[in-house]
Amino acid sequence: MISKIIIGHLYAIFIIVVWGLTFVSSKILLRDFTPVEILFDRFLLATLALFVVSPKSLKFISWKVELYSALVGFFGITLYFVFENNALIYTNAANASLIVSTSPFFVGLLNYFLDKDKPNLNFFIGFVVAIIGIFFLSFGSMSMNINPIGDLMAIGSAVVWGFYNLFVVKLQRMHISSFTITAKSFFYSVVLTLPLMFEDYSIKADRLIEPINLINYGFLALLASSLSFFLWSKSIEYIGSMKTNVYIYGIPVVTAIGAVFILDEKFNIYSAIGMTLAIGGLVISQLKKKQIAA
Repeated sequence: MISKIIIGHLYAIFIIVVWGLTFVSSKILLRDFTPVEILFDRFLLATLALFVVSPKSLKFISWKVELYSALVGFFGITLYFVFENNALIYTNAANASLIVSTSPFFVGLLNYFLDKDKPNLNFFIGFVVAIIGIFFLSFGSMSMNINPIGDLMAIGSAVVWGFYNLFVVKLQRMHISSFTITAKSFFYSVVLTLPLMFEDYSIKADRLIEPINLINYGFLALLASSLSFFLWSKSIEYIGSMKTNVYIYGIPVVTAIGAVFILDEKFNIYSAIGMTLAIGGLVISQLKKKQIAA
């Protein structure tokens, strides 16, 4: 029987492959929809899908569970994707991918000060190695430029992701299932997005039914949201928050590979160095302190 530790790592690998392609998918939808429209439509569809699978997942448990679930939805979904989708308007995917990949650092930082799951030295060494690799990837496969507004929004995404993981762990310690955490957080994210819709939302049925938009909404809502967020919670449950989050270093690697095969971009020396360092940083971050010291 496969151990939960192995399953947790396999879940994380699957998720970063899916999430590595979401930047392209979101960029396509931004041609016809605003960031708030994408956020609301995506997670409304994701919530409905989870509710159909298990209607009881949204039932009231306790005020504390509801509060933590609302905070998971607020930080990890509403605020995170408001920042990320707006970042893609003001800056390019290379910048956004590079900056959002610093998320594990903020997860480790928040855990260090606010939780008992402290990161070790390897975590921070791996972070430095991986970020250098991700910089090479972004420089080699996609054009980069400095855009203060977009880049600050991408940093905002990385920071709030740390709070998302913190409250997921708090709910898991209360023995709330990963499916319930996912369903409740999605529900609250939709509710919390409603105030943003008054100024920046309109129903675009004619554009929504276009095949390219339907495919990308389906990918983002069902595969990258409902399934991936559920599996992400399971991965955190099985191998811990920090070990799960360092897999985020692999997202730009997936994006770069996808760019070669889907967008016909060239594979060069920068790409090779970047992939090697990014994966190397991921591996170092997973090591226990005594393993790297030996």
